[in-house]
Amino acid sequence: PVRVIFNGVDLAEYDPGVIQVNTPPRIIFAGRFVSQKNPLGLVRMLADVQDLPWQCIMIGDGAMRPQIEAEIAAHGLGERFTLPGWVDPEVVLDWYRKGDLFLMPSLSEGLPVAGVQAMAMGLALVMSDIGGCVDLVENGVNGWLVPPSDQPGFATALRSLLSDPAKLLSARFASRRLAQKFNLETITSQYEAVLQDSAGADNAG
Repeated sequence: PVRVIFNGVDLAEYDPGVIQVNTPPRIIFAGRFVSQKNPLGLVRMLADVQDLPWQCIMIGDGAMRPQIEAEIAAHGLGERFTLPGWVDPEVVLDWYRKGDLFLMPSLSEGLPVAGVQAMAMGLALVMSDIGGCVDLVENGVNGWLVPPSDQPGFATALRSLLSDPAKLLSARFASRRLAQKFNLETITSQYEAVLQDSAGADNAG
């Protein structure tokens, strides 16, 4: 039988502090600027909700950066995006701490470490309904899962959270609560149990 053990995070280290909604809400993306991560789609999704207040921080870099910057400019959103490039892990955590919502419209993923970290930091999650992302999101509780090709669906999910500060705050608290299943202490105990079971089976043999 196969037993799945998730990647763990130290919830004491990933401490968001006081969870509250910013004005305007801050949307965080973290990853490589490559087609798999769908960064151009992300810009277009946010263009669909530009009537709402928000700021987006796209952490990372890559070959697609000029295309991303051009897409942002084409939609007249230059003042609403921040592209800090590659930054130290401590700076990433600081951006998470300042954020409200983590947006990951990837075309393919395993269990995204950035998503687990964002969840632990109490960010609402809007993610593609693929791979390990499904282990991070409870639809309507701490965010939404959307098929990766459904740009209007992403816009609808974003609108539901960005237009309702109370709902966004509730989703943020839910993410921090649901992150308990990724607590490093819990994950370590699960590994220990597997090893003990294996040792017991060997001894029995």
